[in-house]
Amino acid sequence: MGLCQPSANVPFSCGACCGLFNLELKPDQFRTVLKERTETFKNSVDFSKPYTMAEFRKVREEAEKNYVKKDPLTYNCPFLGMLSEEVSGTSPEIKVRSRIGCMIHPVYTGDPRSQNYSFYGASICQAYDCRNKERNFADEWENIFSEFADDSFSYSSLSSDYRSIDLIEGYLTEKGIPSSEWFTNSRETILKILEIKFEQNISLWNTSFELDMESPPPISFKERLAKWLGLESDDPRL
Repeated sequence: MGLCQPSANVPFSCGACCGLFNLELKPDQFRTVLKERTETFKNSVDFSKPYTMAEFRKVREEAEKNYVKKDPLTYNCPFLGMLSEEVSGTSPEIKVRSRIGCMIHPVYTGDPRSQNYSFYGASICQAYDCRNKERNFADEWENIFSEFADDSFSYSSLSSDYRSIDLIEGYLTEKGIPSSEWFTNSRETILKILEIKFEQNISLWNTSFELDMESPPPISFKERLAKWLGLESDDPRL
Protein backbone atom coordinates (compact mmCIF):
# COMPACT_ATOMS: atom_id res chain seq x y z
CA MET A 1 0.00 0.00 0.00
CA GLY A 2 2.92 2.36 0.61
CA LEU A 3 4.96 4.04 3.32
CA CYS A 4 1.98 5.93 4.84
CA GLN A 5 -0.26 2.87 5.13
CA PRO A 6 1.97 -0.22 4.83
CA SER A 7 0.88 -3.67 3.71
CA ALA A 8 -2.08 -5.32 5.43
CA ASN A 9 0.06 -7.49 7.72
CA VAL A 10 1.71 -4.41 9.29
CA PRO A 11 -0.27 -3.14 12.29
CA PHE A 12 0.96 0.47 12.11
CA SER A 13 0.72 3.54 9.90
CA CYS A 14 2.00 7.12 9.66
CA GLY A 15 0.08 10.33 10.32
CA ALA A 16 2.95 12.81 10.53
CA CYS A 17 1.92 14.92 7.52
CA CYS A 18 -1.47 15.58 9.16
CA GLY A 19 0.36 17.68 11.76
CA LEU A 20 -0.46 15.71 14.91
CA PHE A 21 3.11 15.95 16.16
CA ASN A 22 3.11 19.71 15.74
CA LEU A 23 1.23 19.73 19.04
CA GLU A 24 3.38 19.91 22.18
CA LEU A 25 1.95 16.80 23.78
CA LYS A 26 3.25 13.63 25.42
CA PRO A 27 2.64 10.22 23.80
CA ASP A 28 -0.30 9.42 26.11
CA GLN A 29 -1.82 12.80 25.29
CA PHE A 30 -1.48 12.10 21.56
CA ARG A 31 -3.44 8.89 22.08
CA THR A 32 -6.11 10.72 24.06
CA VAL A 33 -6.53 13.34 21.32
CA LEU A 34 -6.86 10.66 18.65
CA LYS A 35 -9.41 8.72 20.67
CA GLU A 36 -11.45 11.87 21.35
CA ARG A 37 -11.42 12.78 17.66
CA THR A 38 -12.40 9.27 16.63
CA GLU A 39 -15.25 8.99 19.13
CA THR A 40 -16.62 12.41 18.19
CA PHE A 41 -16.34 11.54 14.51
CA LYS A 42 -18.20 8.24 14.90
CA ASN A 43 -20.97 9.93 16.88
CA SER A 44 -21.45 12.96 14.66
CA VAL A 45 -20.38 12.33 11.06
CA ASP A 46 -22.69 10.83 8.45
CA PHE A 47 -21.10 10.54 5.00
CA SER A 48 -24.56 10.82 3.40
CA LYS A 49 -24.74 14.29 4.98
CA PRO A 50 -21.45 15.93 3.98
CA TYR A 51 -22.09 19.03 6.07
CA THR A 52 -21.51 16.91 9.17
CA MET A 53 -17.82 16.68 8.20
CA ALA A 54 -17.61 20.47 8.19
CA GLU A 55 -19.35 20.60 11.56
CA PHE A 56 -16.95 18.01 12.99
CA ARG A 57 -13.96 20.07 11.86
CA LYS A 58 -15.37 23.19 13.52
CA VAL A 59 -16.02 21.34 16.80
CA ARG A 60 -12.57 19.75 16.96
CA GLU A 61 -10.70 22.91 15.96
CA GLU A 62 -12.44 24.69 18.83
CA ALA A 63 -11.60 21.86 21.24
CA GLU A 64 -7.92 21.93 20.25
CA LYS A 65 -7.40 25.66 19.76
CA ASN A 66 -5.46 26.13 23.01
CA TYR A 67 -2.95 23.34 22.44
CA VAL A 68 0.58 24.68 22.21
CA LYS A 69 2.12 24.22 18.75
CA LYS A 70 5.78 23.83 17.82
CA ASP A 71 5.18 25.82 14.65
CA PRO A 72 2.14 28.13 14.61
CA LEU A 73 2.06 27.98 10.80
CA THR A 74 1.71 24.17 10.64
CA TYR A 75 -1.88 22.92 10.68
CA ASN A 76 -2.90 19.93 12.78
CA CYS A 77 -5.77 18.31 10.93
CA PRO A 78 -8.59 17.04 13.21
CA PHE A 79 -9.57 14.41 10.64
CA LEU A 80 -6.53 12.32 11.60
CA GLY A 81 -7.91 9.61 13.85
CA MET A 82 -7.81 5.94 14.69
CA LEU A 83 -8.95 3.93 11.72
CA SER A 84 -10.30 1.33 14.14
CA GLU A 85 -10.28 0.88 17.88
CA GLU A 86 -6.94 0.17 19.52
CA VAL A 87 -7.27 -2.70 21.94
CA SER A 88 -4.83 -4.77 23.94
CA GLY A 89 -3.72 -8.16 22.70
CA THR A 90 -0.95 -9.92 20.87
CA SER A 91 -2.53 -11.61 17.89
CA PRO A 92 -1.95 -10.04 14.44
CA GLU A 93 -5.72 -9.73 14.02
CA ILE A 94 -5.91 -7.43 17.05
CA LYS A 95 -2.67 -5.54 16.38
CA VAL A 96 -3.81 -4.47 12.94
CA ARG A 97 -6.48 -2.37 14.62
CA SER A 98 -3.94 0.18 15.84
CA ARG A 99 -3.57 2.08 12.57
CA ILE A 100 -4.08 5.84 12.35
CA GLY A 101 -5.04 7.84 9.27
CA CYS A 102 -7.45 10.18 7.52
CA MET A 103 -11.03 9.49 8.58
CA ILE A 104 -12.43 11.25 5.48
CA HIS A 105 -10.18 9.57 2.94
CA PRO A 106 -12.12 8.63 -0.24
CA VAL A 107 -11.58 4.94 0.50
CA TYR A 108 -13.98 5.38 3.43
CA THR A 109 -16.35 8.08 2.17
CA GLY A 110 -16.66 6.92 -1.44
CA ASP A 111 -16.27 10.57 -2.48
CA PRO A 112 -12.99 11.47 -4.24
CA ARG A 113 -13.38 15.08 -3.04
CA SER A 114 -14.29 14.41 0.59
CA GLN A 115 -10.91 15.69 1.82
CA ASN A 116 -11.95 19.14 0.63
CA TYR A 117 -13.52 19.42 4.08
CA SER A 118 -10.01 19.45 5.51
CA PHE A 119 -7.84 22.57 5.62
CA TYR A 120 -5.46 21.46 2.86
CA GLY A 121 -8.07 20.01 0.51
CA ALA A 122 -8.17 16.81 -1.52
CA SER A 123 -5.59 17.80 -4.13
CA ILE A 124 -2.88 18.54 -1.56
CA CYS A 125 -3.74 15.66 0.79
CA GLN A 126 -3.62 13.09 -1.99
CA ALA A 127 -0.61 14.48 -3.86
CA TYR A 128 1.73 15.23 -0.97
CA ASP A 129 4.80 13.00 -0.71
CA CYS A 130 7.24 13.41 2.16
CA ARG A 131 10.98 13.00 1.63
CA ASN A 132 11.08 9.40 2.84
CA LYS A 133 8.11 8.39 0.69
CA GLU A 134 9.95 9.80 -2.35
CA ARG A 135 13.12 7.77 -1.75
CA ASN A 136 14.43 5.28 -4.28
CA PHE A 137 14.34 2.67 -1.53
CA ALA A 138 11.04 3.68 0.07
CA ASP A 139 9.74 0.09 0.03
CA GLU A 140 12.84 -1.23 1.77
CA TRP A 141 12.69 1.52 4.40
CA GLU A 142 9.01 0.74 4.91
CA ASN A 143 9.98 -2.84 5.80
CA ILE A 144 12.67 -1.62 8.21
CA PHE A 145 10.29 0.83 9.90
CA SER A 146 7.60 -1.84 10.18
CA GLU A 147 10.03 -4.26 11.79
CA PHE A 148 11.37 -1.71 14.26
CA ALA A 149 8.20 0.13 15.30
CA ASP A 150 5.99 -0.97 18.16
CA ASP A 151 3.05 1.37 17.53
CA SER A 152 1.83 3.97 15.01
CA PHE A 153 3.61 6.76 16.89
CA SER A 154 7.06 5.19 16.62
CA TYR A 155 6.28 4.21 13.01
CA SER A 156 5.32 7.84 12.24
CA SER A 157 8.51 9.05 13.90
CA LEU A 158 10.55 6.85 11.57
CA SER A 159 8.55 7.49 8.41
CA SER A 160 8.76 11.27 8.73
CA ASP A 161 12.40 11.59 9.83
CA TYR A 162 14.16 12.11 6.53
CA ARG A 163 17.20 13.71 8.13
CA SER A 164 18.23 10.58 10.04
CA ILE A 165 17.66 8.42 6.95
CA ASP A 166 19.68 10.83 4.78
CA LEU A 167 22.59 10.44 7.20
CA ILE A 168 22.27 6.66 7.37
CA GLU A 169 22.28 6.34 3.56
CA GLY A 170 25.22 8.73 3.31
CA TYR A 171 27.10 6.85 6.01
CA LEU A 172 26.60 3.46 4.34
CA THR A 173 27.63 4.89 0.97
CA GLU A 174 30.73 6.46 2.52
CA LYS A 175 31.70 3.06 3.94
CA GLY A 176 31.65 1.69 0.42
CA ILE A 177 28.60 -0.52 0.99
CA PRO A 178 26.56 -0.82 -2.23
CA SER A 179 22.88 0.06 -1.91
CA SER A 180 22.03 -3.50 -2.94
CA GLU A 181 23.41 -4.64 0.42
CA TRP A 182 21.94 -1.96 2.69
CA PHE A 183 18.86 -3.92 3.62
CA THR A 184 20.51 -7.35 3.72
CA ASN A 185 24.11 -7.38 4.98
CA SER A 186 23.76 -3.97 6.69
CA ARG A 187 20.27 -4.48 8.07
CA GLU A 188 21.45 -4.98 11.66
CA THR A 189 23.59 -1.85 11.44
CA ILE A 190 20.56 0.18 10.36
CA LEU A 191 18.40 -1.23 13.15
CA LYS A 192 21.16 -0.50 15.69
CA ILE A 193 21.32 3.14 14.54
CA LEU A 194 17.54 3.49 14.76
CA GLU A 195 17.65 2.04 18.27
CA ILE A 196 20.14 4.75 19.26
CA LYS A 197 17.88 7.38 17.69
CA PHE A 198 15.04 6.34 20.02
CA GLU A 199 17.29 5.93 23.05
CA GLN A 200 18.57 9.47 22.54
CA ASN A 201 15.12 10.90 21.65
CA ILE A 202 16.43 12.19 18.33
CA SER A 203 13.85 13.76 16.03
CA LEU A 204 11.00 11.65 17.41
CA TRP A 205 7.89 13.78 16.86
CA ASN A 206 8.03 15.25 13.37
CA THR A 207 5.33 16.75 11.19
CA SER A 208 7.20 15.70 8.00
CA PHE A 209 7.48 19.39 7.08
CA GLU A 210 10.73 20.02 8.98
CA LEU A 211 13.47 21.47 6.80
CA ASP A 212 17.22 21.43 7.20
CA MET A 213 18.12 25.12 6.93
CA GLU A 214 21.84 24.70 7.66
CA SER A 215 24.47 23.69 5.12
CA PRO A 216 26.06 20.28 5.85
CA PRO A 217 29.31 20.72 7.82
CA PRO A 218 32.55 19.79 5.98
CA ILE A 219 32.97 16.53 7.87
CA SER A 220 32.39 12.89 7.05
CA PHE A 221 28.95 11.28 7.13
CA LYS A 222 30.15 9.14 10.04
CA GLU A 223 30.97 12.26 12.04
CA ARG A 224 27.72 13.93 11.01
CA LEU A 225 25.70 10.86 11.98
CA ALA A 226 27.51 10.60 15.33
CA LYS A 227 26.88 14.29 16.03
CA TRP A 228 23.21 13.92 15.10
CA LEU A 229 22.85 10.96 17.50
CA GLY A 230 24.85 12.61 20.27
CA LEU A 231 27.68 10.07 20.05
CA GLU A 232 31.46 10.28 19.82
CA SER A 233 32.73 9.78 16.27
CA ASP A 234 34.69 6.70 17.39
CA ASP A 235 31.65 5.06 18.99
CA PRO A 236 32.01 1.30 18.26
CA ARG A 237 28.33 1.08 17.28
CA LEU A 238 29.07 3.04 14.11
